[in-house]
Amino acid sequence: MNDQLKGIIIVLAAAALFSTLGVLTNVAFESGMSPVAFAAWRETFGALAMIILLFFGVGRPALQDRVPFSQIPKAQLRNLCIGALAFMTYSLAIFYAFVHLTVALAYLLFYINPAIVTLISTITGREKLTKAKFIALLLAIGGSTMAILGQMTGEAVRFDWIGIVLALVAAVGMSVYILVGRSGYSSVPASYATTIFLLAGALAFAIIGFSFGDKDAILLPFQDASHWPLLMFAGVIAAAIPTMMLLIGIRMIGATRSSMLQIFEPVVGSVLAAIFLAQQLYFIQIVGGVLILCAAYILQRSPEPAAGAAEESVVDLPASNPPIVTKS
Repeated sequence: MNDQLKGIIIVLAAAALFSTLGVLTNVAFESGMSPVAFAAWRETFGALAMIILLFFGVGRPALQDRVPFSQIPKAQLRNLCIGALAFMTYSLAIFYAFVHLTVALAYLLFYINPAIVTLISTITGREKLTKAKFIALLLAIGGSTMAILGQMTGEAVRFDWIGIVLALVAAVGMSVYILVGRSGYSSVPASYATTIFLLAGALAFAIIGFSFGDKDAILLPFQDASHWPLLMFAGVIAAAIPTMMLLIGIRMIGATRSSMLQIFEPVVGSVLAAIFLAQQLYFIQIVGGVLILCAAYILQRSPEPAAGAAEESVVDLPASNPPIVTKS
């Protein structure tokens, strides 16, 4: 199995794990937890899970491969901070978008991020936009739209302008997170970066929660211990593991491919909602999932071209700024 296929499988698996967040969020909200309280505990348990994994050597690079903190270039440390800020921004924005919008509508707006990532990657010359990538992008966005519209069938649509802005801010935040994660802090292992992001998110959400009247919601698990299993599961399965897997995948197959494949999440989310929340699964959602898998197949069959490759590109890039070449 080549690195590109491994990267595609890793990103799809990460998207599948992230999709559990919809069901978990629904259960948490029904039990009385606010969005920021749930996010704070999710990030906290995610960070703790990463620390435990690192303690036992999981995800920790070999001694000879470690780069001392003092030797990490300042530019990479800056990018790591940008990545952490982007991670917190999209996490908080999408949770509050759920409050103002129908969840499916929030996701519909959020999943414009592959288009943003593709556009920026192409304009900056970091990656070449080939015909295969362009077709895969259309299939992926079309598939996610079908999957999300299926969730909206028969449901009263709730929206306001604040929610729309929050969902779009979340899309931009995710785009920056993916773009910077490509090679912005390559000296920092994915496991270390994930731990830093989750710790930063936990701290930020806790501060926001205590500052804006969510203290009771944050402390709710101490009053009702039945919340702990849900929060721990969310931290490990819907935060720590998929966040690390997504970052690993981004570094293996690039920002554009990763952003496209990440939108497999609403498809799996629809299936989980049908199983655990008794929501109906529509044919249009199944078609959407098939389209996204077709996009994944196309991406697997089309390795990243080197500068001057014979494959025709949709957008011609300057020869002086070649795209990143991934292993194949």
